[in-house]
Amino acid sequence: MKSVLEAGALLIDLRPYEEFASSHIPGSIHVVFSRKSLPERIATAIPPGPPIVLLSGEAGVAEAATEALQKTLRNPLLGTVVGGIETWGRAGFPSATLSQVPVAALRQRLNAPHDELMLIDVREPFERTLGCIDGSCSIPLGEVWRRATALDPHRDIILICEEGIRSSAAASILLHHGFPRVANVPGGMGNWFKADYPTIRPPIPPKS
Repeated sequence: MKSVLEAGALLIDLRPYEEFASSHIPGSIHVVFSRKSLPERIATAIPPGPPIVLLSGEAGVAEAATEALQKTLRNPLLGTVVGGIETWGRAGFPSATLSQVPVAALRQRLNAPHDELMLIDVREPFERTLGCIDGSCSIPLGEVWRRATALDPHRDIILICEEGIRSSAAASILLHHGFPRVANVPGGMGNWFKADYPTIRPPIPPKS
């Protein structure tokens, strides 16, 4: 698998975001498996063209993912790897982690003076009209890959969505592009709302 990735293929990690956060293959793109929406999720996260390899912790998930992608994928599917993270580690290759920042810790950092973190909200603009965090930057998940080169790799970047799934994908994209100081908010805005932390409601974006 290492040689395939070095040749330019993208590794798509289908595991839950908690598992991806604790250990993943460096450079992999995190797209949580969904039988109904997997093709759309992958198409949103990565550009068309590069071939992909799927990684799953379960054989059933790998089979279902392969079936779901047969007719709709814009990227050639080279194959699937089940339990690959363990095999990767046993071969002596390095693994990586993704920092998680719970909403309570995020609020503390946002209230701290001189903390120049960048909070990126990867939800769609219409979702932000229901409530977003003051000072957050709107970059929908589908734009993260393209706009990554315009971001400052020397800043702490924290990503948030509604539940932590899309933001984990966005965080993996930035890690793939070499950003060293990236974190995800588990539970996302859902947990922020539950904690009754303050939000603002930006104007409804105009229809294109």
